[in-house]
Amino acid sequence: MSKQLKKRPVQKELQFLASFELYGALMAAGLYFAAKFILDMDLGEKAFALHWVSFYPLLVFSAIVLEGSFYWHNQLRRVKRQRAFSRMEIGRIYYRIKWINVLLLAAYLPVVVTAALAGAPLSGIIAGLFLYGMAVIEQINYFHIRLSYETVNGGLLIVEPLKQLFTGTGKRSQLRRDIDRYLRLAGPPSA
Repeated sequence: MSKQLKKRPVQKELQFLASFELYGALMAAGLYFAAKFILDMDLGEKAFALHWVSFYPLLVFSAIVLEGSFYWHNQLRRVKRQRAFSRMEIGRIYYRIKWINVLLLAAYLPVVVTAALAGAPLSGIIAGLFLYGMAVIEQINYFHIRLSYETVNGGLLIVEPLKQLFTGTGKRSQLRRDIDRYLRLAGPPSA
């Protein structure tokens, strides 16, 4: 029995993705500051100190999500036949952005280890690791394998994309295909 995925018209799907990613970045920042305020209020001044161990991954997560919003907005403009970056231009731009993101993600690891050794608040470290995990998932989702949830008859499929990630059977993301096309036709850029 084959699964029937719920489909929207292309323009509506692209509009949803562009808007949802933008709202996601704003919502993550709002939840971060709300959690900080509530924990500080309940547990004292230093309960969830605004510290790089938790704030830095929020910035990286937000940057990756905003990159995704821009990508989907550009795709929407292409579908509407408005002025937009070509697939080659997007591939070139996002090839570089991908590596900047990898550096930003890698830079967090010594930060969290140093913060843990220095006795940073545990709540900040936990929040930072949670946000870091979300940033890694978004990086994989955009630049490697599509991890986005899918719906079947109104129900979410969450386990299936994760299974595809760990078995290597996942579908390459649209952005990854644009980057691959750029690399195939233009070759990797020189430094």
